[in-house]
Amino acid sequence: MNLTTIKYEKRDHIAYVTLNRPDKLNAMNADMHRELGEVWDDFQQDPEMRVAILSGNGRCFSAGADLSGGAPDQYRYTGDFPDITRANRVYKPIVSALHSHVVGYGMWIALDADIRIAAPDTSFWLPEPQWGIATIPAAWFPRLMPWAIASELLLLAERVDAKRAHEVGLINKIVPAENLMVEAEKAAQRLAALSPAAVQGMKELMVRGGNLDYTALDQITEIVQNRVMNSDDRKEGGRAFVEKRAAVWL
Repeated sequence: MNLTTIKYEKRDHIAYVTLNRPDKLNAMNADMHRELGEVWDDFQQDPEMRVAILSGNGRCFSAGADLSGGAPDQYRYTGDFPDITRANRVYKPIVSALHSHVVGYGMWIALDADIRIAAPDTSFWLPEPQWGIATIPAAWFPRLMPWAIASELLLLAERVDAKRAHEVGLINKIVPAENLMVEAEKAAQRLAALSPAAVQGMKELMVRGGNLDYTALDQITEIVQNRVMNSDDRKEGGRAFVEKRAAVWL
């Protein structure tokens, strides 16, 4: 693999997957989506790999989607996200090591991990409504957290800090920043020490059981995504982002 936006290392039975656009705060562009998908495929297929640690290089985990190109003239939801672990049926466990900003798309992949460890400065934010965007995994978030917390994130576009995230079960633990990778490695080593067949089998049951009505959710997502992403709000949001000003809604 020729990776330019992702660092991918294998040590013992642990894969280290690092978002690596630090100059862009690990904002996710097309290359990162594609490369992360390739990494997850390789991780799933490598019989020596039992667990992965997902982290972000630089000042934050991820600032979300890279919106520097502005809004598309036309948008069509396809449901094709090669870097989302559930979509790739990655049944091996993933530990996310989170710090600073975990935003938008970055939050999606962070919460898609099975074990989530965060530094005290971590905050979660879905700012998409500010830019006229409907958050793609909105239908899934009420499954990952209480409805009220999902509404706080999705509808109010409010930040949730690490303390509150831990209280409502979004993350497993908060550790000092200097111990973040140490704790992630402890969790990974524990997972790697357990039966791969048992761990992967149970994760497969968890994933498949949670996705039984995926088709219905995806149909709803298609309708809403196509309507919102082709709206005047989305176009204005894209212009406002590029021009670094507040959006003016019609």
